[in-house]
Amino acid sequence: MAATPVTVIITFDDDLSVMNIISKRGLGTINEIKKKFRKKRVDEELAFDVGKMSRDLLKRMLVVCGRVGDENAAQYERKAKELGSDFIVEKGRSWVLTQKTIRENYDPSYHKGALLIGTNKELPATQISYDGDYAFTDWFIQDLDGDGIPDFPFGRIFGPPTTVLYHMDPFIVDSDIAIVFDSQPTRSDIHVKALAELGFDVEVLNRYTEDEAKLLSVSEFILQFSDGVFTARIHGTPDRWATHNSVILSHNQASAIKFEGYPVVYSEACSTALEGPLLKAFLNSGASYIGATLDTMNNVKPFDDWRTCAYCDGWKFGFLDLLDSHELIGEVKLAVDKTLTENLEPKVFAELENVRKGETTTLTIDNAVSVSEWMLFGNPLRSSTVGPNAQFTPGRIVVDT
Repeated sequence: MAATPVTVIITFDDDLSVMNIISKRGLGTINEIKKKFRKKRVDEELAFDVGKMSRDLLKRMLVVCGRVGDENAAQYERKAKELGSDFIVEKGRSWVLTQKTIRENYDPSYHKGALLIGTNKELPATQISYDGDYAFTDWFIQDLDGDGIPDFPFGRIFGPPTTVLYHMDPFIVDSDIAIVFDSQPTRSDIHVKALAELGFDVEVLNRYTEDEAKLLSVSEFILQFSDGVFTARIHGTPDRWATHNSVILSHNQASAIKFEGYPVVYSEACSTALEGPLLKAFLNSGASYIGATLDTMNNVKPFDDWRTCAYCDGWKFGFLDLLDSHELIGEVKLAVDKTLTENLEPKVFAELENVRKGETTTLTIDNAVSVSEWMLFGNPLRSSTVGPNAQFTPGRIVVDT
């Protein structure tokens, strides 16, 4: 398809508090990035200024630190004090206690989001299971007023001190570059068109190679889709994205990428947000990550509105829809979680309530899993990932299996 012409102007500033300015006319482009830079020296051309997050914004972050060791906790408290963020330590061994502490300290009229520090063992999330597989989620912690509806934006981070400290105060790039991993890219262009409408220059890859490392390192948004024929689509494990016969991206490959500006990585594949090698690699390399901890399920019938599609297609199109409606990534995720929850059928809502009340940890309904399994690992106050003049509204959610 013909790409919309664009004019890109890049300005540089030695002051890291000032982000680069990129002005663009028209929509983003699709599969034009490498062609654009192939004529010149790619490493020099794919260079963008980066900036720190707003100090005034970070002051409004509540940091909740789990049982990470006194020495590490002291480092994180010093960093929070430097940022002006509120900092508390939670040493309880239940997600209910974590939620209680947040409820007592989170001020919705002041705080813009909460950053949880620690693994599931260090700062407990809610255990859930489906079809014999066990996982965890922070979805239930979001419900501070007890009505079953998510209330506040948050993210979780864990790892060595260098990783945690970076995520507390990361560098942000404004490259307007989005990378899509799709094993069947010719089957549908719905997703890439959406990203172009959000103002991104989009490059579609069917798998990772070392030649793409530089391009990935300066990207703002990296998306992995799992649509199409089951035997050919991308599946997930805690250590890789892969089809039945090909590795798309392994944890070793992700570890080799050094992200320059805190991209948001979204993965649709099953179970990649468990605390495994792939998630750790992205976090340690300087990316935030949104993914699921259990099976992700595609819708088996079409929906006129993503808000009533409590499957992974509903979640991902809702996320893309709301990127241009909220300023912060944590706010976008919360809005998707909240909207889908408010539109659940009563029996699905009741099953989630049974987990919240501690009556069970087992989910049996697909929609209950699809709504509650998504996790944000990273700083929830990261600015929303959109390009200039972003405007995207999903249409009908089709059956794409």
